[in-house]
Amino acid sequence: MEDPGDLLDPVHCVSHALQRTARRVAAVYADELRACGLSPGQFPLLQTLAAAGGGAAMSVLADRLGMDRTTLTRNLGPLEKAGLVTRGRDAGDGRVRRVRITDQGRSRLAEGRIAWRRAQALTLRRFGDDAWRNLETDLRRLRRALS
Repeated sequence: MEDPGDLLDPVHCVSHALQRTARRVAAVYADELRACGLSPGQFPLLQTLAAAGGGAAMSVLADRLGMDRTTLTRNLGPLEKAGLVTRGRDAGDGRVRRVRITDQGRSRLAEGRIAWRRAQALTLRRFGDDAWRNLETDLRRLRRALS
């Protein structure tokens, strides 16, 4: 068994290992999603908005996506410019900004789901279903431990 002290060596940096892996995985999804004009960051945003039905408050959307509002605002810009989402004031509380997916956004999301499935299948084929299930569980546990 490896000495736990070895894990304090920078060659075992958790952050760097996760970032390198995330970039490699994102590249697979980017290759597939590019054909429908979406990025790996835009797809889950549209997916989350579609699931929200009547739209979502910015703070709720940021929380569901695990990002801060500044990043969310920056990511919404190109989607809004392309006519895939709209932003406006909440009818019940004018202080709240609500984001909604448009019909054009739903159409693009439908195309994106096909591309996403190809990327997901490719990734799982290379990594393995059981390996992913185990890693997904471990990543969830890591997020909870760091919260």
